[in-house]
Amino acid sequence: MAMLNYRSVLLLPWVAVAFGLGGCQHLPEQAHLPASQRLTKQVAALYQPANNKPLDNASDTSKTANLNDSADANLSANGNSHNNSNNNISSNNANDSVNTVPRTIAQTITDYDLGAAISEQSEVHPELSGYHPIVTGANAFAARSILTSMAKKNIDVQYYIWHDDQSGQLLLRDLWAAAERGVKVRLLLDDFNNNAKLDQILIRFSNHPNIAVRIINPLMHRKFQPLNYVTGLPRINRRMHNKSMIFDKQITVIGGRNIGNEYLSNDKNSQFADLDVLLIGRVVDEVSNSFNSYWGSNLSFDIETLVKADDKTDFLAALDKIQGDEDSGPRSSLSIYREAIETSTIDTDLINKQVPFRWTDMQFVSDDVGKLTKAVPPETNLVHQLRELLGTPTQQLSIISSYFVPTKDGVEALVKLANQGVKIRILTNSFNATDVTAVHSGYSQWRATMLKAGIKIYELKATASEEDRENKLWRARSQSSTSLHAKTFAVDDHQVFIGSYNVDPRSANINTEMGVLINDDELARQLHGAFSDKLLTQAYEVELNDQGKLQWRTIEEGKMVIYNQEPKLDLTDHIWLTLMSWLPIDWLL
Repeated sequence: MAMLNYRSVLLLPWVAVAFGLGGCQHLPEQAHLPASQRLTKQVAALYQPANNKPLDNASDTSKTANLNDSADANLSANGNSHNNSNNNISSNNANDSVNTVPRTIAQTITDYDLGAAISEQSEVHPELSGYHPIVTGANAFAARSILTSMAKKNIDVQYYIWHDDQSGQLLLRDLWAAAERGVKVRLLLDDFNNNAKLDQILIRFSNHPNIAVRIINPLMHRKFQPLNYVTGLPRINRRMHNKSMIFDKQITVIGGRNIGNEYLSNDKNSQFADLDVLLIGRVVDEVSNSFNSYWGSNLSFDIETLVKADDKTDFLAALDKIQGDEDSGPRSSLSIYREAIETSTIDTDLINKQVPFRWTDMQFVSDDVGKLTKAVPPETNLVHQLRELLGTPTQQLSIISSYFVPTKDGVEALVKLANQGVKIRILTNSFNATDVTAVHSGYSQWRATMLKAGIKIYELKATASEEDRENKLWRARSQSSTSLHAKTFAVDDHQVFIGSYNVDPRSANINTEMGVLINDDELARQLHGAFSDKLLTQAYEVELNDQGKLQWRTIEEGKMVIYNQEPKLDLTDHIWLTLMSWLPIDWLL
């Protein structure tokens, strides 16, 4: 969640006035320009039966080798640079100064065929899909970067947040290098967390003939963005929260992570504990179809219809966050990403069919893009799809949700299940860990009611230590502040959801979401098993004492500690949360 997030902004006193002026903002008349339409047709042609012939590996490899000779020349493991004037991505030598990560093993193999390796596995399980969880931020970055280097046909990218920081610029550069190899790249971003500087990078990025960038549900005032909250509401209140990368229509990464240092466990001030999943097999087509529906929407605008380049600066030269590391030590930000690439074996493991995919039946679920314009009935929403697929839990329900706002109706449903004997456990952020105070107000008022029904509640501590963060399903390298960002839950003994959907009204009714429902007993057991006493080193268990008052039980320095007041919550915070809990704002949260 960005520091300036829509949940807080939309609570501004003038929100009512802004809704009244919402009709003042006009979108461009033409959403899709000829160049991006042409690229879209080229991508479609790649997957027609007559075009299944593999690309020429020799030409691709020679170009990749040139790209990565330049990368190796610019950065060695100890930070020393070397000169190589003959191997540059751009004609103006802009890449000479870019601090890069080393080539992957896949980029040095002349005859690898990622598609064939994955297809062989899929053919053994034609009606199933394979999944492999991605737990750590380092692996999440490495998977995206290396798969980008391995793609041969096209890469489709869809994200709610893409920060203009080191991770964002590194992955943009990886995508640019893929385009240089002839790979068709389509990047679709929500617009709520973009800014004028990122606009300038994206417009230059989109200048490549093999790249197209579209912005969905855009904010029309690009430089003075607060004006959008006066002229753009209520349209801009509805956001695309989807998160996916699809490579050669063979393998995809989906889950809860955005692209940004904090989401990839590489930020000095904050860390998000999150969960992604690597998918192959039948489900990938469904993820791809979902991307195409958003990409082709009339609400997705080519970046060129919204932004003009302010000068002729080259794309690679504009990547200022990766042109040098302020801290050149072994744990500096860029060196951590470099280490993630160096230590990952995902490329060779995929080629040699050694990734331990678990094959099972799974269902991809996503909101229709029409949800952003209220053009489709509520019955089509992802939350309704989940209800139909999951039915009613009969044994146990374990929920991990960064933003947990159950609402009155949701609490009544959970209490009813608990009274029927369903074992319910919930992990969300503590007040000190959440990055959205308003969300905590929408959750905290229901704790006592749920606890009285026997529902167990855990709240992640903001400073869970690195050595204790070894939970199998979510962990992050903690520095100064840790916040839960995962969105997953397990129902009974066989169903697990992983995706972008938070258990809150915004995900259910306003934003678009996506995810996968995995039918696997082992994964369900792992997620249920995460709720144990070991969790108390990383979280508080919220309980009711003998007087019916809330208390927070945890383990600190090896000893059990009980707080009778909410930890890290001062009087001012308490008053603010109480006031917000009285407001009818649950639908916004």
